[in-house]
Amino acid sequence: MTEPSTAAIAQYDAERMRAIEAALAACGLTTHLTDSRAGLDLTATLSPSGKREAEIIIDEDGFVELRYWNPPGTPPAEVTATALRVLKAVTSPAPQAGPAPRVTAAPAVRPPATAAGHFWEA
Repeated sequence: MTEPSTAAIAQYDAERMRAIEAALAACGLTTHLTDSRAGLDLTATLSPSGKREAEIIIDEDGFVELRYWNPPGTPPAEVTATALRVLKAVTSPAPQAGPAPRVTAAPAVRPPATAAGHFWEA
């Protein structure tokens, strides 16, 4: 009798990984796609001028890792705030694609002025 496989099913095939690589490269990141026995890994690096690089590592199973440096002497509150912003960005629902909805509001109407020139409060 054959045992069921416990191996993870790849979320991204080579074509999708290349598409992700191309999109990140188009945004100015330096990319490198590695195909090893362990599977496909994509590394994308951003090297801002005068700062240490930040990198994103994505594997074919959908695991994503973000690495960045905090400058020396960064206050703990700032490190914490940055980490929480990153976590919020990756755990919040993605914004809906497409044009923003048009908002049509009725024009504001001011109440009539009193004889003294004051407006009534609503």
